[in-house]
Parts: sequence; C-alpha cells; structure tokens
Amino acid sequence: MPVFALAYLLDATVARGERSPREGELLRRIENAVLPEEGMAHVEELSDPYLLWFWNSNVRSTAVVLGSLVRAVPDDGLAPAMARWLVRARKNGRWGNTQENGVALEALVDYYKKYESEVPDFTAEVKLGSRELARDAFTERSSEARPHDVPMKDLRARGPEGEKLDLVFERKGAGTLHYVARLKYAVDAPSLPGMDKGFLVERRYGPANGGDTASPSTRFKAGDLVRVTLTFRLPKERRFVAVTDPLPAGFEPVESWFATTAADLAREQEGEESPRDNWERWWQKGGFDHVERHDDRVLLFATRLAEGEHIFSYVVRATTAGTFRTAPARAEEMYEPEVFGRTESAVIEVTP
Repeated sequence: MPVFALAYLLDATVARGERSPREGELLRRIENAVLPEEGMAHVEELSDPYLLWFWNSNVRSTAVVLGSLVRAVPDDGLAPAMARWLVRARKNGRWGNTQENGVALEALVDYYKKYESEVPDFTAEVKLGSRELARDAFTERSSEARPHDVPMKDLRARGPEGEKLDLVFERKGAGTLHYVARLKYAVDAPSLPGMDKGFLVERRYGPANGGDTASPSTRFKAGDLVRVTLTFRLPKERRFVAVTDPLPAGFEPVESWFATTAADLAREQEGEESPRDNWERWWQKGGFDHVERHDDRVLLFATRLAEGEHIFSYVVRATTAGTFRTAPARAEEMYEPEVFGRTESAVIEVTP
C-alpha cells in the first residue's frame, strides 16, 4: 500500500477517535518510510508506475504524511525535519505541479499552526565550551539568516589541542530557534580516497569509439577520444544535486558532444526510447537537466535524482602527452553540502 494511503487511513482512525493497535501499526509503517538525514526528512514512496496516475511523488507523499503526523502525534520529532525538506524541495518558489502545491501548502499551514504560532522574541547564543562564539536577537517573523564565520585558528585557540568542547546553541525567550553548524576544511594530501556520505560515486575512463567501452583504462594516445562515465548510486532521493568532475590536464572536452536542452540530455542519458517511455522514466527517476563545459572541468546539475543508480557520460579528447593526476569527481546536495560523495583520485597517462 502506498505511504500516502497509510497516512489517509491514519487520518480516518484519528477522526473517529480510535485508539487501538491498528493506529500504532499505521504509525510504525509510515515512520519506517520516512528517511531522516542532516536535519531533514522525507518519504520514499513506493516505486510503482501505476502511482503516476495519482500524480504521486515523494513531495506529495511527504506533505500528506507531514499533515497526518501533525494532527495525530503530539510533538513528533520528524515533523520539523519534514517541513524543512518540503521548503527546500521548491524550485522558483513552487513545487512540481498543482497536486504537490496543494498538499504541500496545506501540510505546512497545519505545521505552522502547531509549531510556529508563537511570534519569535528571543536572544540566541552560541558557545564553544564556556566561551561565547556568537549572539543575535530575533524579534518578529523573518526568513533572514544570521551567519557567523569563525576562522579555524580562532577555534583552535579556544582550548588545548585534543580537548573536547561542546558546541551549545541556547535560546532565551519565546519562539523557535532554527540553526545549522558547518565545518569547512581541506585535506593536505597528494591523492584522496573515495568517500560516500550519501552519494556513492564511481568514475571510469574508456575508449569512446570501438573497443570494449565497459573496460576501464588509464592509458591513452594523444588524439584519442575518451568517454568518461560517472555512476551515482543513491540510497534515497536527492534534490538540487551539483556534480564537479575535474579533467586531467592532458584532456580537453569535445565541444560538439554537449547537449543544450533538457530534452537532449534526457535522450543522451536514457537512450533512444519513445517519447512516452522517456517521459515516464524521467518522471520516475529524474536526471541531470543542465551541463556546463569548462576547459578544466565538467559541471552537472539535477533538480531531482530518484533513489537508485544514475549514469552520465561525456566525451573528451586526449591532447597532451604526459602523466597526469586528476582530482576526485564530487557530488553534493547544493543546499546540504554535508550530503556528498567523491571518487578516488586517478592517474592518467597519455602517450605520443
């Protein structure tokens, strides 16, 4: 049964005042379909093509479930995380279609009435250990963020090396404090291993014309056309994905390959299928809808990538003889950069 149907059944049991094991079982099944990560959460709906007739999507199911949890469960910890995900899932201030807009707005109104009805009037303080890092006053409603950047040298000066210090956010007053803390750093190493923090990314080089394109290679002749294949394996749906794939110094992108429209990109990624099959596949899986070609890197952007495997490839030419080390390809959610993945570094040889 779809997750949104379970939520509607939960609404029905609550409306009739039913308190029984059935309600607990519905809640268990619904919450098992909610995937939390990095302060947000969303529903991964059943992957069933027949649900397209309901204009079903993860956005729609997340909104339906959020509304049900707000009405059925006092102070459910998943509700704020789901509300944040819904707000982040918008593009140009709206969701994907009228169905999504309707249920998302209704759910967020229910959430607002329960969790955000109190007008903010408080002071927020951030401490590292016992020493203050930042302080701000919040009055009235506003979507403005108050960023504070602290250099690494200042953080290191807060205590002796090796000492553990708590990072504390404190609110004094009425209202809800929303906050995010991020640590940015660079690794000092000539090569990097692969890493999976929400994206499993693999990169393969191989001949573009003839030969076994499935067999990876790191050795080419100057003038060879090389196909670069990026494979992404996602444990859950990702939105607003950005991918950076640096090129080895001896390679140049082939300008004539690069598609210019989302339709061209869909055909390139999914193969030659009928327009209907292509549309249904794009609706279910999403895909990369924008590509940028630069002399030293290729950038990919996707509004939505569904759970599962996604493959993207492009063609470059080996131009300069030598041995080159290329940086890892990296994928991340643009608005949640702590959800990311990268390939390992690669060494490519181009012979004369």
